[in-house]
Amino acid sequence: MRSQGRGATASNSEIPMEVANRNLEIQRVIERSNSYFQSAEYNFKDGNFEKARREFDKSVDIILESGLDVRSDARLQQHFVSLVDHIYERQMTLMVASPAAVMTQVAYEQSGQQPVTASQSGGQEKGGSDRGFGQQAFSPSPLDELTTLKLNEDETKGVTDAQAQSAVAAARIDFNFKPNALIQSFINYYMGRGRATMEQGLRRSGRFTTMARKIFKEEGVPQDLVWLAQVESAWSPIARSWAAAVGLWQFIPGTGARYGLRQDYYVDERSSFEKATRASARYLKWLANRYDGNWELAMAAYNSGEGRIDSAIARSGYADFWEIYQRGLIPNETRNYVPNILATIIIAKNAERYGFSVKPEPPLNFDFVKVNNMLDLKLVADATDTPYDYLLALNPELKRGVTPPANDHLLRLPAGKGRLLQTALTRIPPEKRTSWRMLTAQTNDSFETISRKTGVSASALEQVNGGSLTPGEKVIVPVSGSVRSVVFNSNRNSSTPVVSGGVARVITYKVKRGDDLGSIAGRYNTSVRDITTLNRLGSTSRLRAGQVLKVPVRR
Repeated sequence: MRSQGRGATASNSEIPMEVANRNLEIQRVIERSNSYFQSAEYNFKDGNFEKARREFDKSVDIILESGLDVRSDARLQQHFVSLVDHIYERQMTLMVASPAAVMTQVAYEQSGQQPVTASQSGGQEKGGSDRGFGQQAFSPSPLDELTTLKLNEDETKGVTDAQAQSAVAAARIDFNFKPNALIQSFINYYMGRGRATMEQGLRRSGRFTTMARKIFKEEGVPQDLVWLAQVESAWSPIARSWAAAVGLWQFIPGTGARYGLRQDYYVDERSSFEKATRASARYLKWLANRYDGNWELAMAAYNSGEGRIDSAIARSGYADFWEIYQRGLIPNETRNYVPNILATIIIAKNAERYGFSVKPEPPLNFDFVKVNNMLDLKLVADATDTPYDYLLALNPELKRGVTPPANDHLLRLPAGKGRLLQTALTRIPPEKRTSWRMLTAQTNDSFETISRKTGVSASALEQVNGGSLTPGEKVIVPVSGSVRSVVFNSNRNSSTPVVSGGVARVITYKVKRGDDLGSIAGRYNTSVRDITTLNRLGSTSRLRAGQVLKVPVRR
């Protein structure tokens, strides 16, 4: 899905005026977009990252929601590409701090206070934002390839409408459309050079098709259209296209909001499994009704926007996908998009006939737990013995690894883990669920040994855990805003390196001119080895002024 908007038609005599009006419209869109971008830049430089994020997003949304084809005008395309590149650079600038600082920042956000920076605290930082604008990891969207995909002679030679008719009849698809030779050409493509893409999609589809079919049925949409997600995202909830479309169903911000998908600092429901699927079904149904039940036109509009399809129909005089295709009235991506989906459905419905022997992955199996307060997924990982990365994968709509504040949120957990979390949460006050952690007591553990591992005092540990330890039980670690141990990462599938014991907290330090690893280590009573381990540096690495380091500070 790329855009939404309204089209317009013009007679031959009106074409010069139409061109002039279109140029004026493009100029206005660029100016509006640029005004938000400039405001975002000022806020970014002032450290107002959340406001900057909203304005950066708005600068992109203005273009995507304008109904204009970005590739049709050199000025607009240049502006858009430059815009996305600059925003990406700003985002990468902020994606450098430690996971420990995330919990600190979230706690400060919840309390309404501002974190203290290293410069304000004499070099000992108590918190700081490390999260940038949106922190999901993203995978490429297969939609980006459709723009330039060209079928070769082997895929198109000798192909007829009759062959496509035969393939359609054998597949027994649950909605009507007009067979066309191009559908058979895309089948040939997937049997040849596109085989790896098809195999990956067929395999990954098992995670979501049961859920998607159920929702499409409930919404009155043909269930075979769930395969639209294979072309949109290759069944990846974290797919992101060049046009900032996100999720299994590739909603752009405007269309997502139109169909009730929440998008804010903490949550982007375009990546939700269930909510985005229901929104997709409702949008497809609305489009089909708009085009009198024509699902080919509905799919085309899902990709390029109903405004563009309305305009193509008006110009051609035909409410028929293949007619507007033949007349070149739709973008190349959309020309490839509809026959691609139809070919995918045909193959998926009868994979062995086309030489595919792929076992789909089993459906994702998880429990829902309702969360009423902010909750860090690292604490959830501790409490349920679940890898943190797996929790992120189960909850891709959570942008910052925490549930949103003051809002009922349904958190996904591996099946059978819900009760473990509910039990753990009865022991931890709501206001501490973004900072406190848990670990499992080992044989011969005591509050003193855990204190040495975590940097939390033995008396504090004893106070919150009731005065005794049993091997195998969960121990609450009341981490404060100024105590951040990296020991937790040793029990987690994490990319954060582990440093030696005795660490009271981890701060971020901005390198000054003349600093070296030895002088920084001496200043914070730590070792060069621990600094280099935590930052993945060599012991002889040269530092540059302005470089940001994570420094483990000892008690």
